[in-house]
Amino acid sequence: MAKLVNIVPPMTSYTSPSGVVSYNGQNGAYHAYKAFDRSQGTFYGTYRVTNTWVSYRFPTSIKLAGYSIYCLENNSPPRSWVLEASNDAVTWDLIDTRNDYVVASWTNNRKVTFNIAPTKAYLNYRVRVTRNNTSEVINIHEIEFMDWVYDNKYLVQNSSTYKYYASGQWRVISGSPTEQDYLNYGMDDISIIPESAWSQLQGEVELCYFTDDPTKTEASFNIETDPFTLAEEWEDKEIKIIEYTDDPNQTESTITIETEPFTIYDELGDSVDVLYYTDDPSKTSAELNITANYSPLDELEGDFDVVTWTNDEEVIAGNRDMMLTYHALPFEQLIVQATDIALYGDLKKIVATKVTENSPEGTLRMAASFDSGLTWKTYRFNKWFDMDMKDITLFKRKGMNLDTLNAIPEKDLIGLTRIAYYFDSSKHYENSYLLDEVKMVVDAPRHAVEFRDMSLQLLNTTATINLTFSGNKLTGVLDDADQGKVKYRVLLNGKTYYPADGNFTRLVASPFNIELNIDERNVNFGVENILKVEFQDYWGAVESRETKFIGSYSGLMFMDESGDFLSDTFGGILKQLDYGVIIAGQTTLTKKVRIKNMLGYAVDHVYLEMDKKFETDGVEVQLSRQADPFLPIDYLTYGLIQPEDSIDFYIRIATDIHAKPNPNGNFEMKVTADRV
Repeated sequence: MAKLVNIVPPMTSYTSPSGVVSYNGQNGAYHAYKAFDRSQGTFYGTYRVTNTWVSYRFPTSIKLAGYSIYCLENNSPPRSWVLEASNDAVTWDLIDTRNDYVVASWTNNRKVTFNIAPTKAYLNYRVRVTRNNTSEVINIHEIEFMDWVYDNKYLVQNSSTYKYYASGQWRVISGSPTEQDYLNYGMDDISIIPESAWSQLQGEVELCYFTDDPTKTEASFNIETDPFTLAEEWEDKEIKIIEYTDDPNQTESTITIETEPFTIYDELGDSVDVLYYTDDPSKTSAELNITANYSPLDELEGDFDVVTWTNDEEVIAGNRDMMLTYHALPFEQLIVQATDIALYGDLKKIVATKVTENSPEGTLRMAASFDSGLTWKTYRFNKWFDMDMKDITLFKRKGMNLDTLNAIPEKDLIGLTRIAYYFDSSKHYENSYLLDEVKMVVDAPRHAVEFRDMSLQLLNTTATINLTFSGNKLTGVLDDADQGKVKYRVLLNGKTYYPADGNFTRLVASPFNIELNIDERNVNFGVENILKVEFQDYWGAVESRETKFIGSYSGLMFMDESGDFLSDTFGGILKQLDYGVIIAGQTTLTKKVRIKNMLGYAVDHVYLEMDKKFETDGVEVQLSRQADPFLPIDYLTYGLIQPEDSIDFYIRIATDIHAKPNPNGNFEMKVTADRV
C-alpha cells in the first residue's frame, strides 16, 4: 500500500551523494549534514537555540507530502519550529508550524511525523527552530523529508491464466487476481523477464497493471521486439482495410498503397474474362479493342515448319536466296555465377546499373550466396532469407530487384561470394531488361604505392615527472610527451619502498598521478632522508628524480610549549602534560599546548575536545583560547589552517572538593578536521 518514505539520500557530506545541506549555526564536529545521514548514532548540534535552521536542496523541484524529526534526548530537542520552503533560498514560504510541541519522552518516542500539503513544488526545504527546550543546545538526530510511494504491480495474462515470473520460471495465480494477489505476487519490474521466458508464452499476451496511485489515469509499456515491417508481417496474406467516418457527405473512400512495380499482366496472368455492364437500353452489343504484342504463331505449341511460295523468277532461278525474318522472345534465364567473386578487401557496397529505357521492360531478380553457391539467400525487410534456387516461380517473386541490391548495408555484405541472376523478358512489350554492370566497391589498396627498401628512424622523448613532498606524502604527475605508457618505482634511503618487490609498476597511460604515503616507521627522524623516484617510458628510457627531507611526523600534531611532540602520527603517547599531585577542590596551573598542521594540505572546521571516555566525576578538563583571562569551555573550534601553520590553546584541570582520589588519573585530547 502507499506509504510515506524518506526521499533524501544518506548524506555523507554537505553535497554528497546529491543535493545540498545548508545551516546557520552548528556545534563543532556535529555537522548539519548529519541530520540527513540516516544514522541515529550521529546528530546535528548547535548552541544557537533560536532561529537556527538547517535546510536541504533537492536536485529538482519536489512537492513533499510529509516530514519527520528524530531526537534521542529529552532536553535538547526543539520545542517550537516551522517548516519552510523556497525555490531561491531567499524568499521562504511557510508550510507547517509546531508550537510548544512537547513529547513526554523523546528517548522512548524517537520519531514524530507530520503530513503536509504544499501548494506547489519547491527546491529547498528547511526546519527553523523558534524555541528550545531546557538545554542550552539544540540536537537533532535525524530529519526526513518524505513523499508518497505507491505500489505498481504487474501480472501477465496468457491462455486465460494470470502469471508472474519468479525464481526463473512462470508461476500461475488461480482464478481472477484480487488486489491482494497483485500486492503479494505482482512484479515490480517486468523488464527483468528474459527473452527466453517470453518465448514460452504462446498465443495472445496481455499485460495487467495495478497501482494505488490516485493520480494515475493511464499506463504505457515499451515493448522491444526484433525489427519488423508491416510488409513482412502481411506478406502472402489478404489485407482488408476498414474505414469509419461520421461524415454524412462522404460517399466513397480512396486508399493509396505503395507497392513494388508491377504490370496488370503480372496480376491477371495469361487468361482473363472481361465483364461488361450497362443500363443503356439501346445498347445491344459490346466491343472490346485490345492492343497487344500478339502473333498467331503464339498459338503454336512446340516446333513447326514454315512453308513458303514465291513467283520471283530470280529466286526460282537460284540467283537470289529467299529470306525469312522473324522476331521472338528468349526463354526465361537463370544465370548462376560459376566462381567466387575475387575480393581484395572488405566489401563496402554493390552498385548494379541497367540500360535506361523509357518504356516498360522485363523482369530481373537476383540472389546471393555466402558459401560458394551451396545455398542462396534473398534480402528482404533488412535481413537475409533462404531461398530455393530450383523454384523459379519463387525466385521470380521473392528475388532481389536492382534497388534492393544497391541498398544492402555494408554489415550485411560480409562474406558474400557469388550472385545469381534471373532474366525474363515480357511478351507483352517489345523491350527486354538490359543489365549494364554489377560493380563491387571494396576497401582494398590495389594499384597503390609500394615500398621495397626503406628504413625507419624512431624518435623518442623521455618521460618527465613533477614531484612534491609534504606531510610525509609524495605527490606528482608522471608524463610523456609522446603520449606513451609509463611506469615507476620509489626508493627510500637507497632501499626499495614501492613496489615492495623492487620492480617497476605496470605500464599505465600518461599522464599518471602519483599519490604515495610514506610510512614513518621507515623514516629516519631528525636527519636527512633521500626519496628517489625512478621512471621509465614504453621504450625503456630510464630517468630519476630525488628529493630530500628531514624525517618528522605527519598529521595534526600536539606539541608542548618547548616544541616537543606529545604524540606520534598513530596516536602513540610520546610525552605527557604532567600536572603533578592535584588536591581536591583546587584548580591546576595553566599549560600551553600547540597544534601544528603537518598534513601537507590545508584543513578547516578544526574541532578539539577531551576524549569523553576519560571523564571522571568531580574532575573537569577545561580548555581556553587564551591564558589570561582563562575562559573555560569543554571544546574549541578553529577555521582554516594552512600547512605548517600552528594554533595555541591552554589546558587546566578543575576539581571538586568531593572528587575521589585517583593515583594514576589521565586524560587524552582528540582533534578532527576537514580537508580543504
